[in-house]
Amino acid sequence: MAGKTDEFAGVKMPRSPVYGKRGMVVSGHSQASIAGLRMLERGGNVVDAMIAASAVLASVLPHATSFGGDAFIIYHDAKSGKTHGLNASGIAPAGATPDYFKNGMTMHGPDAASVPGMVRGWERLHQKYGKTAWPELFRDAIDVTENGHPLSRVLAGALRLFDHIGKDPGCAALYMPGGVPMKAGDIVKQPALAETICDIAENGSAAYYEGRIAKTLGAYCQANGGLLSAADFEGYEPEWVDTLHTNYRDLDVHVMPPNSYGVLMLMQLNALADLPTSAMTGPDTDRLAYLMAAARAAFDEGIPYICDPAVHPAPLDELLGGQMTGKLQAAVRAAAPGPHQKPGVGGTSCITLADGDGNAISVVQSVFHVFGSGFLDPGTGILLNNRMTGFVTDPGHRNVVAPGKKPSHTLNPVMALKGGKVKYLLTTPGGPAQTISNVQMLTNMVDRGMELSAAIEAPRWSVDMGGNYLIDDEFSDSISDGLNERGFDVARASGASYFGSSKCLEVLDNGVLCGAADHRREAYACGA
Repeated sequence: MAGKTDEFAGVKMPRSPVYGKRGMVVSGHSQASIAGLRMLERGGNVVDAMIAASAVLASVLPHATSFGGDAFIIYHDAKSGKTHGLNASGIAPAGATPDYFKNGMTMHGPDAASVPGMVRGWERLHQKYGKTAWPELFRDAIDVTENGHPLSRVLAGALRLFDHIGKDPGCAALYMPGGVPMKAGDIVKQPALAETICDIAENGSAAYYEGRIAKTLGAYCQANGGLLSAADFEGYEPEWVDTLHTNYRDLDVHVMPPNSYGVLMLMQLNALADLPTSAMTGPDTDRLAYLMAAARAAFDEGIPYICDPAVHPAPLDELLGGQMTGKLQAAVRAAAPGPHQKPGVGGTSCITLADGDGNAISVVQSVFHVFGSGFLDPGTGILLNNRMTGFVTDPGHRNVVAPGKKPSHTLNPVMALKGGKVKYLLTTPGGPAQTISNVQMLTNMVDRGMELSAAIEAPRWSVDMGGNYLIDDEFSDSISDGLNERGFDVARASGASYFGSSKCLEVLDNGVLCGAADHRREAYACGA
């Protein structure tokens, strides 16, 4: 349920946020959030706690994230007042060319996977900002893989829905003993993955990229006809980047630069910034039309530049500059009430985490589609991503597949500061709709004055993988009819597939940490 009826006031109330003073962790699984909070209570800092939580997520939510996936990380260091970005997304293997993929990018199997970036990203972040000894960060992840954890309801449902999992020997042996998918509450043990995590804990990321793990993964991929080899892993490095930011209603909103979709969120906020706050608090038909127009214009202008910036740098000053912002704002104004012409024609998990000293971190980690490549190496227990599907095969396109190149990523961690201090952390899965959902979370709180939980639980609009408009089933028929009349051909949907599952955090004016986890999936907030 999105909310409950208050027996005294007779109104629908959202679930209460979670409050804390010393630390707050919101993630996609209860065991991950608890691992992060436990690390803070042991004296670790937010970086240590994030890695502990992230490693558990990668162990218990393989349909969304794994040790074979990537991450985008935004970290704010209160002492220096600096906000840092770390791009831990991987690269295409040698031999990945348009000719090799002449029949299109491969969705499943070893050829769907790029070099995973997350594990080395953890280490580089920890080397610079961590506090707790590296091996201690993996204590909880080793426990849940070695001694077992109960299968979540969402994971059990995914095993029934996605039949390609049963066709992969590694996945089938782990999650479908006897050919029958495991059900919610069943205990799953992952001894091979436990050994892999122990190796990483003892020997660092070198064990992954230059040692046994890379050699085993590479050999298994090649034995099954894939491109990835141990040589592709060797020497991989994540990239420290400057975050992109824009001002929205006196908030300094930070996102990751391309190859992330983050710039599209800032473009949407720029498009909406010219509207009075009252425009976002009026009838839902008007509000959704403004949001949809902002997203449509931002995607049309920005998506061609979402690619590896080392190969094709995006004109960021132009995309976030005055001329483009004016063009985007004009598109939003055109969505105002009145007659309109019909227009022409991304499995993920998240963590938000903060402490009572003003340090904070926002992370989106992923294997891309549900279960990623659907290709699990029995020797390491690692399920690989299918990030290669983020490329295109058109040789003239900026995002064309090439060896050593990073694909486009929909991942969009968000950090909003006010007066130089962290105010909001926003994350959600949802493929290309991540920026759209995050814009709605922010405008719900900033423009509509909603409490954090209410902002998350409110009905949303979204897009599917084809870019078609979707609205939550909770919206009335009059709203869908009104949007159709304005040129937005909308369909109805429900659940989390496209509407995401937000994991958000707010720092109140008195310094209290407020966390909220979306009801749409198995998310969990805990604080102290």
